[in-house]
Amino acid sequence: MAKAYTITSDPFYVNGNLTQQAVDTYLQTEISLPLDSLNREGIIVHAVYFSGSEPERVAGATTNIRTQVTSTSKTGIVGVNDANLIGLQEKWMTGGAAEYSGPHYMDLLTSQEPYQKDDVMGIVATDNVFLGIDSFSQTAVKSVQCRLVCSRIRLSADAYAALVTNELSS
Repeated sequence: MAKAYTITSDPFYVNGNLTQQAVDTYLQTEISLPLDSLNREGIIVHAVYFSGSEPERVAGATTNIRTQVTSTSKTGIVGVNDANLIGLQEKWMTGGAAEYSGPHYMDLLTSQEPYQKDDVMGIVATDNVFLGIDSFSQTAVKSVQCRLVCSRIRLSADAYAALVTNELSS
């Protein structure tokens, strides 16, 4: 059985940050991954770590902040069934009349645990990933920072063609 890729580097970090321009509005930014496409180079993502703003405490309301990293541009937060989703985190706060519960964290496709080199959260064959943020019931803009732990890989011709086609057609 042929291997689809070979790891060609030690793990390294790719960082990104983003601040909303308007309250409760989805926004994304592109994070550049300089790859050598002539040699079918890609990136394997071992881990995604998020940090950033906390949801606000609003009496009688549930507030949240959702952040994601995807391999293609999106117009909103996607579900875990999206093939181009690499990492997704949701933070929320539940408010009663005078009491609050939270903030609660749901790491849907990410982890706060140390990564392992053989962990694979996603493979990217194009020169970018996208960091997105959205919020609900906030009174101020929110921000997010992310750190991806990655390694460079060399893809087989078939795997490279399949990944590039998928990323460009999504």
